[in-house]
Amino acid sequence: MSALSVLFFENGLPDLPIILIEPHRNQEGLWRIKFCYADDEPLSMSSAQASALAGNLHQLGEAQLADEINDAVRSAKRYCLM
Repeated sequence: MSALSVLFFENGLPDLPIILIEPHRNQEGLWRIKFCYADDEPLSMSSAQASALAGNLHQLGEAQLADEINDAVRSAKRYCLM
């Protein structure tokens, strides 16, 4: 199992291609980060968990994915202040 697969597993994400990462508000009104997949249900996590995941992805050399997550986290924080 690759380090990336393990990292996804540890964060409750499948090892599938992610087609979209975006902020979304859940039913309780909290902003979370949603991960969308082509053939699977979207999953979400807190902004704090997503930010930590992005840091770990940077350490693995997955800068593009980490940057997408960080962009979604920044947007979620901005929306939270509106």
